[in-house]
Amino acid sequence: MVEIAKDRSTPRIQQLSIFLRNRLGALQDATARLREAEVRICAISILDAADHAVIRMVVNRPYLARTALEAAGYGVFESELLGVALPEEKDRGIQKVLTCLLRAEVDIKYVYSLIDHLDGKPVLALNVDNCDWAGEVLQKAGMMLVGQDEVA
Repeated sequence: MVEIAKDRSTPRIQQLSIFLRNRLGALQDATARLREAEVRICAISILDAADHAVIRMVVNRPYLARTALEAAGYGVFESELLGVALPEEKDRGIQKVLTCLLRAEVDIKYVYSLIDHLDGKPVLALNVDNCDWAGEVLQKAGMMLVGQDEVA
């Protein structure tokens, strides 16, 4: 079967997800592995359950992060997120993004913010049902999308 490279019309951010046992020091150990590999965490989200946690993160060097975590025995899953710099409208930037996506009937699975800003603007990382469509909608609304190269 011939593989065809998919042309991406919108920038993407790589997300790494890892499974951790819910025990003291587990998150510290995982992040220490990243620090040793000179990988910087740019965003982090933790989904906690009674006996485990799923850590979602955006890092500046996803390949090195994945390699370091897998070498330490962690299972790593990669996915793509849509990054959008919030418009400068005070207290309305998130609402503008959400309204655009709602009008286009884009399903948002989850969202969290990056620790870093881009040109002074906060950045949201969105997991949506259709990154291409959502990206087009946001770009047509004049919003700035953020790619992995800009997460540094």
